[in-house]
Amino acid sequence: MIFFSSMFRAKIFAASIILIAAFLSACDKETTRQPEEKAPPATPAITVAEVFKRYRAAEGYQTSEVKSRARITEADGSSQEVSMTVYRKRGQSGEQMLIEFASPDQRDRSGLVLISPQGEIEGLRYAQSSSSFVSTKNVMGEDSLFGMSLQELADGQPEKYEFKLAGIEQAGARRSYKLDGRLKPGQESKFQRLIVFLAEDSFALAGAEFYFNETELARRVTVDKLEKTGQYWTRMRWTVDNIARQKKVEFETLTVKYDQNLSDAIFSRENLKKISLR
Repeated sequence: MIFFSSMFRAKIFAASIILIAAFLSACDKETTRQPEEKAPPATPAITVAEVFKRYRAAEGYQTSEVKSRARITEADGSSQEVSMTVYRKRGQSGEQMLIEFASPDQRDRSGLVLISPQGEIEGLRYAQSSSSFVSTKNVMGEDSLFGMSLQELADGQPEKYEFKLAGIEQAGARRSYKLDGRLKPGQESKFQRLIVFLAEDSFALAGAEFYFNETELARRVTVDKLEKTGQYWTRMRWTVDNIARQKKVEFETLTVKYDQNLSDAIFSRENLKKISLR
């Protein structure tokens, strides 16, 4: 009986070992068959309002004086290079911008851009042929400068759009917040959709896309080089690609000065006339 009992216990023990091994083997196979679950893509832990607040701080100067040159390439491949100085002044009464061309044969293209606190834009030039000022407030036109619209000269006027944060993407050389905007009801623009890319590390503009409608891309702005000048970020090289007209303008910043207390006289009609007649 003792021997039988020992033999019986031995068989049970052996059977138990076999069952455990089989169970572990099955578990191992089951684990092998189950693919690893991928972690969901990271969602930026920041709001649209905070991103734009940081953007405004990154470009929060009161005045600027930027000397630059631009190469304009037309659809037929022909190109020309121009030099200019752009003066800007911001205040409670809005924003003023003077674009002064350096070349004598280009000076009559110099112009003023005036932006009210409500976002209304006026472009001014002095026409030598008629000895008078030519004014436009047409935000739908494209001939204000290099085939760009007044809205583009006013940094795209993102306040006209309702944005959502669409993640983080590579824009040029920088990881950037992608903000996808639709034109707000009652706002006027030829661009119904605006996508803005703001650099993740600096919140400076890294690129933008302007759409005629939901899918038809009209303009692409690509910032190739950013540098910090004092406490502000500066676009040193950037391109405006006018896809609709097959025209490209490549800008390069030569020198920049911020917060130099520019006189309001710089932005007067009298000064614009003087520049245009030199």
